[in-house]
Amino acid sequence: MLKDKLPSAVEMPVELWINDDKITTFMCTPFELNDLAIGHLLTRGIVENKSNIVDIKVNLDTYQIFVSADGIINNDLYSVPEFVLSGTSSVSGFNDNIYRIPNVSKNLSIELKEIVDVANTMVEEATIYNTTGGVHSAIVLDLDKDIYYLREDIGRHCAVDKAIGASARDDVCFSKSIICTTGRISLDMLLKCAAVGIPIVASLKYPSDMGIKLANHYGITIVSKILSEKPLIYTNPEKIQI
Repeated sequence: MLKDKLPSAVEMPVELWINDDKITTFMCTPFELNDLAIGHLLTRGIVENKSNIVDIKVNLDTYQIFVSADGIINNDLYSVPEFVLSGTSSVSGFNDNIYRIPNVSKNLSIELKEIVDVANTMVEEATIYNTTGGVHSAIVLDLDKDIYYLREDIGRHCAVDKAIGASARDDVCFSKSIICTTGRISLDMLLKCAAVGIPIVASLKYPSDMGIKLANHYGITIVSKILSEKPLIYTNPEKIQI
């Protein structure tokens, strides 16, 4: 097959601006950028809830997202250092600001089969992934309404932000929701879910050790290898009915 006919995933730098200040540049798949903006602002704690966002304009000519917001515009709720010393045995190796997020609700309980079902839906309906194989997917399931929100992006963080942003637009109650992703659950991915209060995080991959330690701290349940014959429950197993 000719090289120009081979499938590939789209990747572009996209700037996010809020009230005339540029706050970040994503390397992302430039679709569903409204959801990306909402999700990122929520998962970083920059706005407290969706109602703070007054307007979003996307310029696809310049690949920029412009957000108007009112209320208190915060600095990032937490930050993750670029590196830590090898051999760090606890999250104390990070700045204390990763502890600013409240613990998640302990009241959710779900059958493992329901998580497996939503993970299968994520894989089966991931159009870009099934075409190119070069992107990540994330899906949020609202357990009360039995509605799910599936999004894809070349970046695993952006896929999660998009799925959370799409859910937030429909006023999903995150404390009664779960999220599943194709990407590994590392510390920074876990913090995104903690910031909006999602109590159960599932993945096709294994988590990192720091992701596990933060999940224990925040009361989040991690289920990995969710589509394997024997999914692995790493933390807070009381939320999962086998």
